[in-house]
Amino acid sequence: MIHYLQCNNCGNRNEMKSEYVVFCTSCGQKLDNNFTQWQRRNPGGTFEDFKRNACFTEDQLPPAIPIKKGKILKSRSLKEKILIVVITTIFAAVGSWLGSAAVTALKNNKKTDEKVLSEQWVKKTYGTYQLTLETPWELKSSTPPPLPENIKRMLEKMETFETSNDNQFKVGVIEAKYNPAEIGELNMQGAADGAVNEVKGMQGVTNFVYSEDSYSVRNLPGFIQRGTYTQNGYHIAFINIGIVKDLNYWQVMVLSRRDDKVAEQAAERIIQSIQINYPS
Repeated sequence: MIHYLQCNNCGNRNEMKSEYVVFCTSCGQKLDNNFTQWQRRNPGGTFEDFKRNACFTEDQLPPAIPIKKGKILKSRSLKEKILIVVITTIFAAVGSWLGSAAVTALKNNKKTDEKVLSEQWVKKTYGTYQLTLETPWELKSSTPPPLPENIKRMLEKMETFETSNDNQFKVGVIEAKYNPAEIGELNMQGAADGAVNEVKGMQGVTNFVYSEDSYSVRNLPGFIQRGTYTQNGYHIAFINIGIVKDLNYWQVMVLSRRDDKVAEQAAERIIQSIQINYPS
């Protein structure tokens, strides 16, 4: 039986396919009473409990939210549906790229040395679209993950930066701008789902658990995902941040050993340092 959660912003009825549906698939706003919020109020409650108690089925459809004056609610066009697929595909590739690189980087490394926290960090602005952050080591420009040709055409530009594989934990940055001739507006949930779903589906990945919350930089909307997983015997923790403005998208991901407390502190410092020099 299909269960839905209605968006209080635009009235869209969002199918609850998994506990990770946090943003409205139509307007991109965070859903009130999503599973994460509901579970905080109902410790121990399962996703099935959530669907049964907080959602509705097709035969229980509530009345649509009245249309605000000056706005017309429309079902997604074919172009918008294609856009969701495009964004998910791109960030699925990103997730696979960073996830694979993390395992490679972690294979031969010990836990992060505490001196990383006291040494002078590098503060640098990366890419055409001006994302600044502080890291223990300078990020290097790298080759973006491979994408199908039809997807590439929908991107005006994509740049990637990462730490080298001999560093003690992995930091990756993605900056992308979509082609205005192909794309109308970005769908935040498509971006949020893309990377984590691909990492979750990678060969050898088990015990994948994460939470998702809203996030912003200079009032630019975004999301932050924190989680852990096991891949081929390696226990990995990650933080993934995505930020959206018009047709621009920025992503920062930090991956480390799950029990590496120093890397965990470093990751928090990295994400606190994020700045985007986007014109107001």
